[in-house]
Amino acid sequence: MNFSLRQKIFLGYIVMISFTLLVGSYAIFSLKQLNAITKDIVVSSMAAGEKLSRLSDSMHAQDLYEKRFLMLQQQDAESLFLQRSREFKDLLAEIEKTEPDIAQEVKALTALHGKYAALFAREIQLLRDHKERDAEELSGRELKAQFNSVLLSLKEMDTKIKAGQNLHISQSNSLSERALLIMIILSATSFVFGLAIATLITNHLNAAIERLKEATNSIRSGDFDSMPEIKGADELADLAISFREMSSRLKELEVINLDASPLTKLPGNLAIEKELLIRLNETQRFSFCLIDLDNFKAFNDRYSYARGSDLIKWMAEMLVGIKMEYGAADDFLGHIGGDDFILICSPDRVQPICNRIIEEFDRGIVGHYDPEDARKGFIISIDRNDKPAMFGIMTVSIAVVNTDRTLVRDPLEISQKVAELKQYAKSFARSIYIMDRRRIR
Repeated sequence: MNFSLRQKIFLGYIVMISFTLLVGSYAIFSLKQLNAITKDIVVSSMAAGEKLSRLSDSMHAQDLYEKRFLMLQQQDAESLFLQRSREFKDLLAEIEKTEPDIAQEVKALTALHGKYAALFAREIQLLRDHKERDAEELSGRELKAQFNSVLLSLKEMDTKIKAGQNLHISQSNSLSERALLIMIILSATSFVFGLAIATLITNHLNAAIERLKEATNSIRSGDFDSMPEIKGADELADLAISFREMSSRLKELEVINLDASPLTKLPGNLAIEKELLIRLNETQRFSFCLIDLDNFKAFNDRYSYARGSDLIKWMAEMLVGIKMEYGAADDFLGHIGGDDFILICSPDRVQPICNRIIEEFDRGIVGHYDPEDARKGFIISIDRNDKPAMFGIMTVSIAVVNTDRTLVRDPLEISQKVAELKQYAKSFARSIYIMDRRRIR
């Protein structure tokens, strides 16, 4: 006798209705518990982790403004430090209210930060008393040590929060395994009366739970891309959505924690400025190179944003390789944004590095153009007046400021000098580096 699928399901459930109800009830209960654990991770732990990230950013900003005030004695640096300090205290107060498990660590961190702020107040007073040497010694020793203590405390708090996350994930795994075991036992009991239906339901649930287990293990190991895809509108699908949302947010927070360009992963503006301030504060002799591409906008307009992004990635990889081959461990490579990169190195290495950049760029850039355009040696694109114009194959202009030749007091002066040199370099219709050869008098 032929039965429709609906009739088979109906007949099968008449006999095993009690088992089905039991399996369904337990599955819903387990899934709700999993949902609750997941939401606790997303809402509570992630919120605390985000605030810790903001605390770390605030602390680095305070360190930056403290060094800026020490070097330049600008009132706005003091005001910005105090503003960031208040923000730090407010965030700590929020964490103390929402995370009672780490209340003791929050109090200890509050005390450490209070000592850091008090040391900065001493530094201000020393500078106002014209005791610059004492202020520099205070900054280099006590303030630096207190700053490191605060960062270490933040790291310990982050470790404890992550331990809580791992505990939740372990509970989720345990609950998943227990639910899987009970459902297999109940399904086996009703196997004779509803083999097809039981197999269908069990396979669906087993596959979903296994994917969720894999997802929890992936999150615990730091892999945020291997998230489950469960179709439908039931609790399993909701849980999969929660996992994807949690993964996306964790990945976003991981990126925010790094002061890096999203495209090239190289350090960004904040890291560049801090690196300059440290080197200037330590009166190091260094060369600051601004690396800029000529006719990049025309390339972008002609070939699309995607190919422009690929070219920027290639440029970053090329610079990293040259830095590794010709540079030193303490050399610094950063990405300001767009087609602008910076390289900080020793003056005795700057000329070989610049020559190598120009050589590799001129050899490799042609491959990014269509063959026909490469043969012609130019492309037709839109100029700044929105009119068609001819643009040659891209070149690279490098502007170099050497602190052993040019007197520089702060990053703004370097920016101004290197901008002037860049404009001059762009007047040449070829790849070139221009170096400020004026010596200190």
